[in-house]
Amino acid sequence: MYQECRAKKGERGIISSAVGLLSLVPLFLVFLLPSVSAAAWTPEEVLKAYLKDNYPWRDVEISDLAIDGTIPAEQPAKILVEKGLPGRTVFSLEFENAGRLTATANVRAFDTIVLSRRAYKKGYTLQKDDVYTMLMDVQRIPANALGSVESAVGKSLSRTIMANTPVGSGMLQEGRSIKRGKRVTLIIEGPGFTITTAGEIKENGSVGSAIKAINASSKKIVAGLLIDENTVKVDL
Repeated sequence: MYQECRAKKGERGIISSAVGLLSLVPLFLVFLLPSVSAAAWTPEEVLKAYLKDNYPWRDVEISDLAIDGTIPAEQPAKILVEKGLPGRTVFSLEFENAGRLTATANVRAFDTIVLSRRAYKKGYTLQKDDVYTMLMDVQRIPANALGSVESAVGKSLSRTIMANTPVGSGMLQEGRSIKRGKRVTLIIEGPGFTITTAGEIKENGSVGSAIKAINASSKKIVAGLLIDENTVKVDL
């Protein structure tokens, strides 16, 4: 009788342990589900990555995405642009094991554009601090607009422009050429001070370009920026 009671208690213990383990299964699944969900791909992000990898734009935005079927677990093996871009664009998504889907979305593309900080008169030679860059919708960027500050520095304006004007290649001409041996004024600027002294250009150059000059007083060779045909701003 005693042994029978012990056997029944043992059975109840095994059943209780099994029930306890089963009660942990939902909790385990709760922790497992986020990792499964995190591994799923997002069509918007995949299409955005494709556009940024295959087109020269700095950034893109995708909105109002619609897909003509069930999105499979696998990512597309191939993406093609059927029509549009930018604007209302049609994509073809090809999958290794799930055939092909068509996706449509509104796509906005952005690229860098150079603008003037202030108003400048015709003939003025642009320096690095005279311009800045920003991202603009490519459908609004003017024809021949410059995309980098370097492409504007050292160029003279062929016409007067206002502040915040997109700078285009048609507005610029090469800076005036300066020959070696020309006497110039050297400007040295630092926090709270400005020093000017006489100097002489040691190489041919053009306004807006980096150039070497000799300090007439110390006879030292210095490097700087030829900001106009008579002045070199010395690098510290």
